Amino acid sequence: MINLKLGMVIAAGGSGSRFSRKVNKLLVEYNDKPLLIHTLEMFYPVISPGSMVVAAPADLLDEMQKITESYLPDNNIRWTVGGSTRISSVYRAAMLLDDSIELIAVHDAARPLASVELLKELCEAARLFGGAVPGMTPVDTIKQIDSNGFIANNLIRKELAAVATPQVFKYVHYMQALKSLPESILSGQLEDPLLTDDAAVFMRQKNQVKVVYSSLPNHKITVQSDLKK
Repeated sequence: MINLKLGMVIAAGGSGSRFSRKVNKLLVEYNDKPLLIHTLEMFYPVISPGSMVVAAPADLLDEMQKITESYLPDNNIRWTVGGSTRISSVYRAAMLLDDSIELIAVHDAARPLASVELLKELCEAARLFGGAVPGMTPVDTIKQIDSNGFIANNLIRKELAAVATPQVFKYVHYMQALKSLPESILSGQLEDPLLTDDAAVFMRQKNQVKVVYSSLPNHKITVQSDLKK
C-alpha cells in the first residue's frame, strides 16, 4: 500500500461505442483478462481499504461485479451506477469515499497499462502541489482551429502536454472544486467543453496541477486497433 490514505475512483461508466456497439470494451479480453480486471488488479492492493469506487454502466454493473469477484475474491471495492457524462459518473463515485482520505486518484478503466510506479510519482507531486497528472509532449504538431475548420493559432509544442490518468489531487480541495460545479453538470444534464478531465475541474478553484512527464506505457483503449499496441 502507498504510505498515505489514498482513495481511487475508476471511471468505467462509458458506453465505449467507438470500440464496439455490441460489447463493452472493458469486458473484452486483453492479455488473457478483461480490460477492467487489469486496472483493478494493478491498483487495488495500494488503495486504502474500502476506498476504491467503480462507476459502471447500469446494465453491466452486476456483470462487472461478478467478474471482479472471480479475480479478486472477497474484495471491498464499492460500486455505483455511472452517470450520463464522465463528470457525473466521477461525482457519484467520489461521494462514496470516506472523508478521512488524503488524496483522491481518478483513473479511466480503459487505461490498463498504468502502473503503481506512475501512481506513486503522481501522489508525491500532488502532496507538494495540490494536484498532478501524467503527461507527454505531443509528437504531432497541434493546431487550434476555428468553427469553420481553419487554423486559428499555431501552438508551441514544448508548451503543450498530452495528459492521461490517473490524475491525483488533495481530496479536500478536489471535492470542493467538484461540488462547486453547477447541478446541471453534476447531474449529467449538461456538459462543459472545457471540463474534459478532472484537472480542469480542480483548476476552476485556482488550484495548481503539476504535469509529471512519463515515458511509461499508458495508452487508452478507444478503438479495437488499440488492443494491438
